[in-house]
Amino acid sequence: MLEDLIVSLLVNRHDLKVVRGSAADGDLVAAATAAHAQVVVVTRRDPGDLGDVDPRLARAADISIVALAPDGASACLHALRAEAAQLDDVSADEIFSALVASRATGPM
Repeated sequence: MLEDLIVSLLVNRHDLKVVRGSAADGDLVAAATAAHAQVVVVTRRDPGDLGDVDPRLARAADISIVALAPDGASACLHALRAEAAQLDDVSADEIFSALVASRATGPM
């Protein structure tokens, strides 16, 4: 129910595509990708524990990928990092402010 409430408040933001993640069978990346969403809202017993939120994301949190051009002339390092921010106020304004801040510091 809280998940539905937060989603209903955030979907009014035209700059964000939001999807509920509870029905995603634990694959939140697939849920976001399928919906072309930047934000997935879930309800978990321990929201601060990425392993509880999505075990696959927790395992991938420190992966780096070196992508090489076939001719060896260039390469790119893609570093996957999980960042967390504790929200003391569970309001739409606080959540949106945190989303804006996280988007300003990196891709979402």
